[in-house]
Amino acid sequence: MPISTPAERVPDYGGDADHFAHVLEYLIAPALLEAGYQAVPPAASGSTVIQAEIVKNLENADLVLCDLSTLNPNVMLELGMRIALDRPICLIRDNLTLTLPFDTSIINTYRYESSLNLWDMRKEREALAAHILATRNSNPDNRNPLWRVFGLTQRAESPVQQVEETDPLQAQVELLSKQMATLIQQQTATGTAARATPDPAVAEQAAQDELAFPDATPAVRDLLREAARIAGEVNARITPTEVTDTEVVLDLGVYVLGLSRREDIINLGHRLGIRVRFLGGQSPDSPAA
Repeated sequence: MPISTPAERVPDYGGDADHFAHVLEYLIAPALLEAGYQAVPPAASGSTVIQAEIVKNLENADLVLCDLSTLNPNVMLELGMRIALDRPICLIRDNLTLTLPFDTSIINTYRYESSLNLWDMRKEREALAAHILATRNSNPDNRNPLWRVFGLTQRAESPVQQVEETDPLQAQVELLSKQMATLIQQQTATGTAARATPDPAVAEQAAQDELAFPDATPAVRDLLREAARIAGEVNARITPTEVTDTEVVLDLGVYVLGLSRREDIINLGHRLGIRVRFLGGQSPDSPAA
């Protein structure tokens, strides 16, 4: 499902920037529980470790419920991975997503009301739970419905083993370097190379900061990696100064980091159950004191 609400779509969802977090909390998770499943929430993408966890869940979950609302590209990619593994899926979308890609529109997709009105929630949860159960009951062999439709015969091999054999920290450093090389190419092609060009050396050093806290939880490590990546996009450096299981303090020093990027990090922390505070730094988006 979408991790966050696209900024341009926030007005469509009543000005709720955390709309999809609320969809998960008040509709999807309770409906799955009612249908007899344990909900495993999606995690924000961007970190190699988080992506590896998503891949594992995509392969191993008894069912993948996929919210196609806003036609999020990451959702479509992950849905494609699940289809390739020939494993069961259950599709939903909200009432504001009027059309679906042709290949997925042939699968029965439950449509829910995006308003999330309190007085409608019980009925919505019951209807969604019924859709989940109907999806399961119509698929006794635990296969993917698109395999029958398209007559597929060759199943993708599990990607999990390859992920586990990769050192997570080294893979993250390599990923950051590749992302920054791509950004440099894009900036050069569009004539915007005069803007801040990400320095791989800065990002690589930032990716090592988590080593200062060897006892940090996996969630905290994921947060530190993603914070380093976001800061590296603008050549900023974030130094974690205080780290607990529920709170992280990030020192920007003299570096500049815009409010939107700070909010991205704070929102990720919120989803991981970690409070994020910033020290120092400057923000070009903030008014003068």
